[in-house]
Amino acid sequence: MTNKKKAAILGLMVLAVAAAVLIYRDTRTSKIEITGTGVDALKDYGIGMTGNGKVEVVPIEGNKLPPAPSLDRVVTPLKTLDAALVKNMEGKVAATVALLKEDATKQDAWIALGGQRKVLGDYEGARDAWEYAKALAPTDLVAWNNLADLYHFYLKDFVKSEENWKKTIAIKPDYIAGYRGLYELYAFSMTAKKDQAAVILKEGIAKNPSATDLKALLSEYEKSVAK
Repeated sequence: MTNKKKAAILGLMVLAVAAAVLIYRDTRTSKIEITGTGVDALKDYGIGMTGNGKVEVVPIEGNKLPPAPSLDRVVTPLKTLDAALVKNMEGKVAATVALLKEDATKQDAWIALGGQRKVLGDYEGARDAWEYAKALAPTDLVAWNNLADLYHFYLKDFVKSEENWKKTIAIKPDYIAGYRGLYELYAFSMTAKKDQAAVILKEGIAKNPSATDLKALLSEYEKSVAK
């Protein structure tokens, strides 16, 4: 193979990796497409192709995954929680941790662990568990949805919340909760983008013409800004 041909193939891979990373981080680039030869080789980078030729980030096997979060994390439950609830939840955490120590690739167990940690008030631990669940299955809706809510209401990282809500919509364009969550973020927290609140509701209604809750939210919002 000539040096020019090698350089051309390498250039294709670099561009494809850059495109896929943008798709993973910002759903506005979800229409980027890669065509031509050499696409199969990109699977080594955790990049795949959908049936319509669009780029998608896919699970990376084995040692190509990022390091898993610590399963020996010490959690201090919220003091306001009922003692019986804490005991029950700590038992569930222990069982889930034991399961993951046997097989850390169980994506559903990471989802469960994140939920258990959140109930106990360990929001950073919940974030770590759900972020790893995303790495295991990047197109699974649940982790993105959970993180969008967590970043908004508990960790107060509005940029991250926006990123995750956008991804839920990209994964499932008719997902009503995604539009509602992004609307709430823009309308009440991410004030720099408050003008996008009505826009995102209209987009949700266009994808879900029978979504009466989105229509009601839009009506209420338009009345509030008209005052």
